[in-house]
Amino acid sequence: MNEIGLIGSLLLTFCGLPELLRTLKNRRCDIGWGFLLMWFFGEIFCLFYGLDLNEVPLLINYSFNLIIVGTMLYFKVRGELPEWLKEQFAKLWSSN
Repeated sequence: MNEIGLIGSLLLTFCGLPELLRTLKNRRCDIGWGFLLMWFFGEIFCLFYGLDLNEVPLLINYSFNLIIVGTMLYFKVRGELPEWLKEQFAKLWSSN
């Protein structure tokens, strides 16, 4: 039964890759806010669950998914912030 769970986990992890590649290619994310935020927080909660169980395969899976959804959230925020706020962030980052 563990093998079935591992296969399902891998499939769910890799299903985000096509959307991530499209996001990186277009430099913007077209997925809705609701989906992205639920996915992001779901992965965070699952990561804590994996930490509690001390299951390395789960931790790897959830961490990889957080990288995928985090990247998409970055491009979503970057593409939808007002220009004045983008300028403020640019000043903040360039001052360091």
